[in-house]
Amino acid sequence: MARNFNYPSWAVFKLDRSSHQPLHVQIFEQFRDAIIQARIAREHRLPPSRMLAAELGVSRNTVVLVYERLVEEGYATSVTSVGTFVSKVLPEDMKPPPGMTYATDASDAGMPRRRLSARGQSLADMALPSERLSTYDLSPTVPALDELPFDQFARVSAQYWRSNPTNELGYGASAGLPNLRRQIAAYVGEAHGIACHPEQILMTSGVTQSLMLTSCVLADPGDRVLIEDPCYLTRIAALRTTGLDLVPMPIDALGLDAAQFGAAGQTARMVIASPTNQFPFGSTMSMERRLSLLDWARRQDAWVVEYDFSNCFYFNEPPLPSLAALEGGKRVIYIGNFNRSIAPALNLAYIIIPEELIPVFSKACLMLSIQAPHPLQGVLAEFMESGQMAAHIRRMGGRYRERAALMRNYLHTLLGEDFTLSQTQSGLHLAIWPHAPVNDKRISEQCKTHMLDVPALSSYSLGNKAVTGFCLGFGSTAIERIGPAIHTFADIVAEHSAPA
Repeated sequence: MARNFNYPSWAVFKLDRSSHQPLHVQIFEQFRDAIIQARIAREHRLPPSRMLAAELGVSRNTVVLVYERLVEEGYATSVTSVGTFVSKVLPEDMKPPPGMTYATDASDAGMPRRRLSARGQSLADMALPSERLSTYDLSPTVPALDELPFDQFARVSAQYWRSNPTNELGYGASAGLPNLRRQIAAYVGEAHGIACHPEQILMTSGVTQSLMLTSCVLADPGDRVLIEDPCYLTRIAALRTTGLDLVPMPIDALGLDAAQFGAAGQTARMVIASPTNQFPFGSTMSMERRLSLLDWARRQDAWVVEYDFSNCFYFNEPPLPSLAALEGGKRVIYIGNFNRSIAPALNLAYIIIPEELIPVFSKACLMLSIQAPHPLQGVLAEFMESGQMAAHIRRMGGRYRERAALMRNYLHTLLGEDFTLSQTQSGLHLAIWPHAPVNDKRISEQCKTHMLDVPALSSYSLGNKAVTGFCLGFGSTAIERIGPAIHTFADIVAEHSAPA
């Protein structure tokens, strides 16, 4: 890659400081045009952020936002400790030349149609929302990654490898490393009131894998499974591959209500519920509804899969007991993860199962090769055992409470007359619902042009398409950026809500 800087390209950038368009958007668009028009050559190194900021008379953070967006959209690549370079292959290279079309029918292509399974076709036909943009403000489900205790994590990682963990580098412990399972058993007992033995805990590579394993063991193709609506669609899409009959159940501000299951509840084999900080609604299931759901499971001889989205961070008062900790919790499969407490990229999750299911789940883990990387498990076990994880959760809990309160105040002040805010008690996001329907998908797309990731609630809805609103995160947004971000969001909402 070329190491020189292309001075003429950015020296001619023009910034309109009186424009409503943010400076980082103006700079990004001029950079993108220069790259597309080859005024900046491919693979050329872009100037260091401090140098460019000084040249343009803007803050370094503004330039950092520009570079992050160039990387996100494929116009640049970042090389650690080296710099940022124009991409060798641009997004425009992936577009067909003018006049070229692709055959959409087998007869057009002159080739036999490739046959998909019914499950494959179902996945092909399913519209999924975009994945979270972790470098954008207001992105839900993303924790404050810049606040991670990297030094402590590096220290325990070095300690783990210096211990010569040869016994953990083979094919054993398909259910997970014993030490990590002991640490998790202690953690869920103290934090969530779940009394369990380490043998009841199975480690997996992510929540989706946990759901797939659970459905494989406890349900057959064609079995009816009740799911929340709206919900996390990418995980529901994965469940469709198991051939289950997924039936969406509408939720409200108090979460899932077993009293509304109706005829579907008479034949359901399983229900998947997020009683605390449901995504995307941010709702918390009341104690009455929790007990009602467990009573339904007992009467129907059904299973409850409790997905704890992000219960480690709570506000105002301690959270309600998890379903697995309540009387009747023997019907509960509990799924937890470290996505919000540490980082999504770890992709580590765990399942807590009733004791009588240990043999079959353990065998299924071995047969299906459902295993999380042992070295990563070992490092995490050291991190938890050293007390560093508990300290990190306590520290970040205070930060997130402050951010959540600030975001709620801004939303109430700027949009409170036209929207209802979710009464979120934990987690890293909240939801708002308009009093009158809005085109939430169009507003969400417009937000992305301002480096805001505000997903539309309708993108996560299966049955109730009338549901509109937005999901806003405060985990990855620094407190000084929350106010400007909410102001920009409110301006975009007002622009799209104004009468024509």
